[in-house]
Amino acid sequence: MTFDEFVRYVLWEREHKPQGDSHWKPQYDKCRPCHIKYDYLGYYETIHDDAKDVLRKIAAKSDVEFPPGDFDSQLPNSSEYLELLQNVTFGDIRRVLDFYKNDYKVFGYKIPDAIRIKLDYEK
Repeated sequence: MTFDEFVRYVLWEREHKPQGDSHWKPQYDKCRPCHIKYDYLGYYETIHDDAKDVLRKIAAKSDVEFPPGDFDSQLPNSSEYLELLQNVTFGDIRRVLDFYKNDYKVFGYKIPDAIRIKLDYEK
């Protein structure tokens, strides 16, 4: 399956199966941040620092630590984003952004530059 096919599937599932697959369901819908008062908000992009902070706050033993891993290398860079988005239509990008708009708004995420570039290019 190509990335653009995956995007179309997620959008199709959103319209035809409202419960959908929890893997790509908006975090806003899963976590319900307006209904639950969370003590801590961590991000995948800063998972190591966030884990250290949580362990410190709960006064975990000093030998307890988050498992090692190169999580940063799993995040796409701008050229990888542009390559992934190559065949995704303007309309599908707008629909995905709308689908995840509350995640961007509530959790402070920024629309990646590659998506902004593609949207500006196709206007």
